Amino acid sequence: MEETPVILVTAGYDHTIRMWDALKSTCTRSIQYTETQVNRMALSSDKHYLAVAGNPRVSLYDVFGTSEAPVLSLEGHKANVTAVEFTHDHKFLATSSEDKTIMWWDVYAGSCKRILHNGSIVNDIAIHPDGRQELIISCDQNGAVRVWSWRRQEVLCQVIPESDVAVRSVAVSPNGQLIVAGNNLGQVFAYRLIIESSPQTGRTVELEPYLKFDAHDGNRITRVVFSANGRLLATCSSDRTAKLWEFTEGPVMSANGSREEIIQAGAALVHTLNYHHRWVWDAAFSSDSGYLVTVSTDTRAALWDVNSGEVIRQFKGHQKGVVCVALNDSTI
Repeated sequence: MEETPVILVTAGYDHTIRMWDALKSTCTRSIQYTETQVNRMALSSDKHYLAVAGNPRVSLYDVFGTSEAPVLSLEGHKANVTAVEFTHDHKFLATSSEDKTIMWWDVYAGSCKRILHNGSIVNDIAIHPDGRQELIISCDQNGAVRVWSWRRQEVLCQVIPESDVAVRSVAVSPNGQLIVAGNNLGQVFAYRLIIESSPQTGRTVELEPYLKFDAHDGNRITRVVFSANGRLLATCSSDRTAKLWEFTEGPVMSANGSREEIIQAGAALVHTLNYHHRWVWDAAFSSDSGYLVTVSTDTRAALWDVNSGEVIRQFKGHQKGVVCVALNDSTI
């Protein structure tokens, strides 16, 4: 099989999954997903499988196949599936749902191995990138950010960034040290993830506040995404923009005016990406962190040059809003 260097997929409310030639902006394959709208998608690291989250099931498609039928359907959720993510070795899959659960799936067996009961609608999840592939970070409608052990089926720690404000999206940095959450008020909260292990207590996890900033002037954040190199954070919003941020650290003056080594974190706005005419729902970085794809209710997808903040490709063809995108251009 000839290697396909770039897999770019979009989907949304028109019940159509579209795969694109990223260089020519042309659709190379479409799959009719007639059951429901598509809420979220994920590509396996080997580019072979596309996981599609609908209502209430998750469907897996062969990226290089020609059939419109999924190769596997994962059934167990009772409501909209809000997020889906593969482990790096693509053997397992995590999903979250409006049915207030998180599920851990064995992809090869096609079966659910664990069900985590959250008690509130789960809006998003992220799998921690360490080799153990045990930790899942979630956010929910009640405003909680939680770190779970799927093996122990329990919450290891949690924070509530803003009382009674839903958290819409979470992301974990590629090095696993930072957790970022975006909420309905346009605020971004960053936490240091501290993991310790001991024979007496086992594995313990703590979320230490690192940074809070207003990213979208009170408008809902729909998605937060780290770049592959961990330097940039993309935030998508109902204000019709996406923004690129860079975390900074620098010394500040102490309260008595002395130059003590007090390090303060900050977030510098790199670009405000203005192109879409309606809500921006999702984004995906290229593997070299040089490009970003955004999708919107305005039916379009856009490919951005991260350095210049300019649109270099447009993808048109969907008949209704596009709410999710998956990109894998890795050469590994």
